[in-house]
Amino acid sequence: MIRNLILLIYTASLISGCLTRAPEATRYYLLDYPAGMEIVFPGNGPFIEKSCLITSVEVYPAYSTYQIAIREHSHEIKYFAVNIWAVRPEQSLTNIISEFFKNHKVFESIHLSTPVTETDFTLNTTVHSLEVVHERRDYYARLKVEYLLKDNENNQIVYDHRADKRVLLEDRDLNLFAAAISEIFVGELAEFVNTIVEDFR
Repeated sequence: MIRNLILLIYTASLISGCLTRAPEATRYYLLDYPAGMEIVFPGNGPFIEKSCLITSVEVYPAYSTYQIAIREHSHEIKYFAVNIWAVRPEQSLTNIISEFFKNHKVFESIHLSTPVTETDFTLNTTVHSLEVVHERRDYYARLKVEYLLKDNENNQIVYDHRADKRVLLEDRDLNLFAAAISEIFVGELAEFVNTIVEDFR
């Protein structure tokens, strides 16, 4: 009888503990222009005396929501339950591109929405993959991105830059992941723009 009473009290305390446990707080992450990242184009701008329309970044549907994706198998992704983007990736990445071109006078003028008059070029950006990759005991930040510069006069793609990069994370930390993605994105954009600038010199 006493054993049954002790067992009943123990079970009740376990259930009570589970019911009163506070839910895990949601954590929000940002993709921001990398602080302290220096990109130098020799000479003074504008390097290209043309106008350019910068369209919103297109992110593939699996990565375009507020959920952060993690890949553990070749054809399977999962999403973190309580770790999410504070702003949808397409908005954050578009803002990063905007800041890049404000910091670096590449074109004579840039437009971030459909301008009243036609522009000389259009920059289109597509993100195919934006995910944490888990392999054995390691975690990587992976970004697969494509930048296209279109000549609006003849509607032809004149420059195309594609990259599929992975960076090993020092720890299981989504803050490190967000920082790595931002750095890859800006680094590849700089490489793309440098190719264009060199051709216009």
